[in-house]
Order: sequence, then structure tokens, then C-alpha cells
Amino acid sequence: MMVEDQILYELYKGKDYHIEPTLERIEKAVEYVGLKKPSYVSLLVGGTNGKGSTCAFAERILREHGYKTGWFVSPHLYDEKERWRLNRQKIEKERLKEYVKELKDVFERFNLTYFEACTLIALKFFEDEKVDFAVFEVGMGGRWDATRTCRPSACAVTNVQRDHVKWLGKSPEERAYEKLGIYVPGRPIVIGSPKEPLYPKALELCDLKDLIVAGMDFFAYGKVEGMQTYLENFSSDFFSISSAKLGLWGKWQIDNASVAIALVSQVIKLNEDKTRKALEETRWEGRMEILRKNPLLVIDGAHNPDGVKKVVHQLIKHGIKLTPVFTGLKDKEWRESMTFLRKLSEKIYLVPINHHRGEELSELVQHAQRLDFREIVPLSSARDVFGLKEDVLVLGSLYLLGEVKKCLEEKRE
Repeated sequence: MMVEDQILYELYKGKDYHIEPTLERIEKAVEYVGLKKPSYVSLLVGGTNGKGSTCAFAERILREHGYKTGWFVSPHLYDEKERWRLNRQKIEKERLKEYVKELKDVFERFNLTYFEACTLIALKFFEDEKVDFAVFEVGMGGRWDATRTCRPSACAVTNVQRDHVKWLGKSPEERAYEKLGIYVPGRPIVIGSPKEPLYPKALELCDLKDLIVAGMDFFAYGKVEGMQTYLENFSSDFFSISSAKLGLWGKWQIDNASVAIALVSQVIKLNEDKTRKALEETRWEGRMEILRKNPLLVIDGAHNPDGVKKVVHQLIKHGIKLTPVFTGLKDKEWRESMTFLRKLSEKIYLVPINHHRGEELSELVQHAQRLDFREIVPLSSARDVFGLKEDVLVLGSLYLLGEVKKCLEEKRE
């Protein structure tokens, strides 16, 4: 990444921060800056997979209804400014520089981590811009995540899968407990799955009157035809809609869109036509995003076994043939993800990434050999992806997606 794309990160580069289960630092910083009682309404979305897409749907629905929106996401793909958005547009470089300069002493005074500093900037940015609504995406887990300081009026947990086991726990129940930590008693929480472990743990931790559960309080079904996804019907006591196209591809996006509808319904009265338009026009970088059509170059943010499994299943089901371009992070369960890719293709491209968490190319190649891929092609860098002469799908790490998109921008320049 170029330095100008990492204005805040440059301040933190080289510092060693460990993940600690505490909100004490960020809470004190928020109070110090005078942001403890935001003037806008916040929505907070957590979960293992789908939280970014759910946020994208929710933000677009709110904006289509005429509201001024803030949107805080993580991580960014290649441009740090992606994290802070006003009416979906990235924060301007000079504006971000001003916030870093203004809040630098606060970061140091309370010893904030990089993510905590990002969250504080989001809170300040949205307050200064007098947004009507702000949509926040949980960074990791929930119970100790800095985004809890947004004081959500409603929140959602999409699902609980195997990810970040080092910090969130090895058992599904432990991870569900952590993710449900964003719940605020007396305020609605949308539960994206009625299955174990999420729903049983929600019954244990949340007031029954606050629960809005998929498959119980709202129902949705849809279909995928080629590269188009449809929400055929969403029904509930609070809102119903049918025959809606989705701007994001994949069967799982039906679930994400329905969670977003249920979530936004808790804070505004939805209009069917505006909601339908918003769903169709929702876009989100790195989610089955087509960067080139001939030959096809698609990138997707699937980076854990469950996410990769879903992508592979949908591609096979709909007869879409793409050769995977894959990488993995040392602290992720990439080996299991690669197992699913073997079902998609007998050929795989493997690429290292320029990140300290990136797995060694030799390790990737050795595991691909164990899985009996017929053709294993190592690439030297993300730049090589653009020289491939066949339809490919890039996945495995958001860092890889960022490098690919950065290379694309450089090619356009």
C-alpha cells in the first residue's frame, strides 16, 4: 500500500498492540472527547460471516429513504479511507488527516489500539457531520469490541461460525457468547439464524421481547439465476416485500438482506418501493465483485472455511466454472478452506501476500499437493493475476483482495 492510503496506520506502524478483553481505554477516550451521547441513531452488526454485506444493505436502505448516513467498516481492502463513509462516499484524505492530527494526543493519552482509534474517528466524524443514522460493523467478536461505544439503538448478529478461535473460543457456544455481547438490554437484536449455537445462546442472554429471529419473527426465501440473486419474498408482522433483485450475488445474500431489512425496520418505517430499489442498488467491494469480464476476474472476501464452502457450493450448483486464486493467513484455518476449493476445480493458483500474517507460498503448495490438485500454479504476486487467460476467482484473504484492487487502480492510471 502507498503511504498516503494509510494516514492513521502510519501513526501506529511498528507499535506492538495485543488484543485485550477491555473497553476501558476506548470508553474513557469517548467520554474525554465528549462523544458519549451521540446525536444520531446507531445500528451495530456483528457475526462471523455476512456482517459487511448486511451493513451495506442496511446503509443503502436508510439512504434510499432520504436519511444522511454514516458507515464504519473494517478492514479496508487497500485504501484506509474506506473505513469511514458519509452517504457511502469515503472520507476525504485531508479530512482524515485533520482528525488524526486533532485526536493524536487522545490516542496517546489513553493508549488506544489502531482499531480503537479508527472507531473514535468514526464517532467524531459522524457527530460532526450530523448524520441521521450510522451503521457500524463489529471488528471482531462483540463483547469487547470498540464499536459497542456507538450506543446502538438496535443490533444484529448474522451467524456464528468457526473463526478467530484464539480470541473468541474453540466451542460454538463460546463464540456465540462473545458475539452476542453487543446486545443492549431493552433494545432490539436481530438474530440471523434460529439454529444452534446462536439462538439458544440468545435465549439465555437476551430478553425474549428484544429478540427478532430469522425463521420465527421474519421469513425470507429467494433464488440465484446465473449471476443474479433474487429475494422472492420477505414477510413479517412489521414489513413485507416480494420480487426484489439483490445487488450482491450469492444465496447467502438473501439471508444478509433479510437481516438488514429486519434491522432497519426497528428504527424506521420502510417503504416497499424504496426498499426494493435499495436492495437492487446495493454494492459492496470484494463480495463476488467482477473486476474484469473477459476473461472473468472475480474477487470475494471469503476467508474462512464456512465462507469458502458457501461460495463453492453456489458456484457448483449454478454451473459457474472459475479457477481459484488462493492464499491464506497463518492464523486462519486456510487448509480446510482449500479442501472445499478442490471440489470446485482440479487446478489452483497460489499467491503469497505482502503481509506478516501471510502464509508461506511453500506451505500453500505443499498442502495443495496433499489435496491432490491436478495442476498447482504458484504466482509471485497479486500483479500476476491480471496476466491469467482464464476465468478466475480470487479469495482466501481480504489482504489479497486489497493487493489485487490496488494493482487494478495502478493499471488504470
